[in-house]
Amino acid sequence: MGKLITAGWLTIAIFSLAACSQDNDTTTNTHGRAEEIVKSISNDEGEVDLVLTTESVYLQLSEETLAEIKAEFDDERAEEEDNALASTIKNVVLNNVERFLEKRIEYPIEEVEAIYWDDGEIVIEVEDENLISFDDIDGDDGNVMETFAEDDALEFIEAYEKIRDDS
Repeated sequence: MGKLITAGWLTIAIFSLAACSQDNDTTTNTHGRAEEIVKSISNDEGEVDLVLTTESVYLQLSEETLAEIKAEFDDERAEEEDNALASTIKNVVLNNVERFLEKRIEYPIEEVEAIYWDDGEIVIEVEDENLISFDDIDGDDGNVMETFAEDDALEFIEAYEKIRDDS
C-alpha cells in the first residue's frame, strides 16, 4: 500500500510539472522544428547538450543519456507488479517522466542578454527568466553549467556573439 501511495503522489507531481511546462514555452520540446544549429557542445560527461541555433539557445539531455534512461525504463516496464493497478500506475509514471525528460530549456535568442565564462562556468543571462533557468539544472557533480569544457564554452560564446552582432 505504501508503494501505491508513493506512486500516486509521484504521478500527481509529474502531472503538475508537465502542466507547468506546457504553459511555459521555455520548456516545450521542439525537437523536429527546423532550425539551423550554429553550435552545439556537450558537457564533460556527455549527459547534456547546450545548443545555439539562429533562433534560440537551449539545454537538453543528450541523445545518449535519453537512450540510457529509456532502456532502464523499458527494463522497469518489463518487471511484473503484484496487481494490475500498480502496474498501470507504474507505467503512467514512467511514461510521464520519460516525456518530461525529453523537454528542453529554451529561450529565444532575442531574450538572451549575455553569455560569458565566469570562474569555471558558462553563464547565460536571460531577460524575464521563466519557471526554469539554465543555472537551475543540477547533475551528479553539481550545477550542469559548470561541467562544460572551457574551450568548448568559449567557442559557444563566440558563436553567440557573432549571431548577436549580426542581428
